[in-house]
Amino acid sequence: MSGRGNKKQSRINSNKQWKFGIYTRRSFDDLDTSESNTITNQKELAVDYLKEIANSTIVDFYIDDGYSGTTFDRPSFKEMFDDVISGRINAIIVKDLSRLGRNHIEVGKYLEQIFPLYDLRLIAINDSVDSFLRPESLNDFMVPMKNLINETYAKDISKKVSSSYLTMAKQGKFVSGTPPYGYTFDPEDKHHLIIDKDEAEIVKQIFTMALNGDGRIKISKYLNNEGILCRKEIQRRKKNKLPLDDKNISIKYMWSTSTIGRMLVSETYIGNLVQLKTYKRSFKEHREIPKAEEDWIRVENTHEPIITNEEFKKVQKYIKENTKARKTTEKVYSIYNGKLKCADCGRAMLKQDDNRGNRKTSNYYCMTHLHLNNSCSPHKIRTEDLNNTVLEMIQLQVKLVIELDRSVKKLFFKNNKNLMETTYKDNIRIAEMKLENLKNKKRETYKEWKFNSIDKKEFDLIMRDIDSKINKLNEDIERYNTSYQKVIKRIRKEDYWINHYKRNRKIKRLTKEIIDELIKTILIKEDGSVVITFKYQDEYLGLLSYVENEGSVETCLSGDLVSI
Repeated sequence: MSGRGNKKQSRINSNKQWKFGIYTRRSFDDLDTSESNTITNQKELAVDYLKEIANSTIVDFYIDDGYSGTTFDRPSFKEMFDDVISGRINAIIVKDLSRLGRNHIEVGKYLEQIFPLYDLRLIAINDSVDSFLRPESLNDFMVPMKNLINETYAKDISKKVSSSYLTMAKQGKFVSGTPPYGYTFDPEDKHHLIIDKDEAEIVKQIFTMALNGDGRIKISKYLNNEGILCRKEIQRRKKNKLPLDDKNISIKYMWSTSTIGRMLVSETYIGNLVQLKTYKRSFKEHREIPKAEEDWIRVENTHEPIITNEEFKKVQKYIKENTKARKTTEKVYSIYNGKLKCADCGRAMLKQDDNRGNRKTSNYYCMTHLHLNNSCSPHKIRTEDLNNTVLEMIQLQVKLVIELDRSVKKLFFKNNKNLMETTYKDNIRIAEMKLENLKNKKRETYKEWKFNSIDKKEFDLIMRDIDSKINKLNEDIERYNTSYQKVIKRIRKEDYWINHYKRNRKIKRLTKEIIDELIKTILIKEDGSVVITFKYQDEYLGLLSYVENEGSVETCLSGDLVSI
């Protein structure tokens, strides 16, 4: 197999250097637990395959372990595509197309539209796809067929998994991936919870503090100051093989008010399981939609309780009496999730309601300040001020991008469109005229030799010269076409990111979708000022530089076209 591959490569005269990204994916939701689909196996297969690919270098590995292929909202895939845009890699290799994704529409979009814009080479080993060595492999009728089969498989597995989870939940079996804090899995039955004695003491302490009137902020701050690790930090340390009791290791994940709030209302701690509170509209959509409470699966006495029923009821009564309505403000916070951070410590900014008197306002504070004593400063900013500032900055950025796009197109078409098209058409027309003249000369020379006007030696000499000129003209035509297409492709590539801003030219209010589409990070400084980093900054600065330098399409003496 490798021998035939080398022969195929040798016939392609190319010294292009291939900077490969190896992409691997495994989804537990899709039951991708077979040995062939392990991350290790996929990596080894790709590394071995690339040993036979000339001029190839492995730049990075991109691993999405535990992510479904029905969505492209995967951290490593997005990181990989950012590297494609920046030029860090120009080739991707996967075990097969199902690793790339199981949504046949989205996979087709990447294969047919997005990847070609960036001249990206794609290799899918088991599907015999190589967009460079075998461009026709992407157009094979089996490619969309395989993508459709991959999606159908995901849909079928999704139904089976949902049905299986429903059955187990009704039987009182635990069906979530991670046991609640205070519990661990029964070694003899992974769907049964047993008490973790050390964590159970912390759970009791949390409920005791709540019964004594302490709020979520005070409880979380106490746990963090005492160096008690939350579940996420414990998992991080176990994954990285770090000791749990080393006080010198910096804590990445801390107890939060939302974690404490969820624990205080969870019936898990009185021995009940309340599960399947959400659903998904489609196997392709991974957004969890809350179910009505009557549709939850609730089974009592499934495991040993940590808190008594009496204590639990008292805490619920306390929460009901002291908690103000939060739904509207929490909805506002969700649009900044993952984007809003403290400019100094880098941790998330959390929203706190201020319902004193009739204020009904809210502010964002640095999470480190809220949860750890004497760590960082508040970095306080009013929610209303933040919303107004972010909206105004997005509106301004959208306006700047659209104006820049107009300037680029005006400059390009004013200075270069006619020149580019005229030069291209003239070059092609002149080359074709020369070709026709040479073909006529070839026919005349043949007649001269046939009627003994010239001898065989002179005939061969003239014919070789004509053939050489014909080959040169054909190469020129190919070069003109390639240069012209590069310019057109450049324009289309620019439109790809500019369209994100054009879609939001009439933005009047903030949504999470708009923030995710346009913004990388929002940083809050100590004085409350806001710093926003927008997406596509490199592309924006590139266009700005072009306008400032009045870039143009130049023509060389040979007639070659140089792209902007």
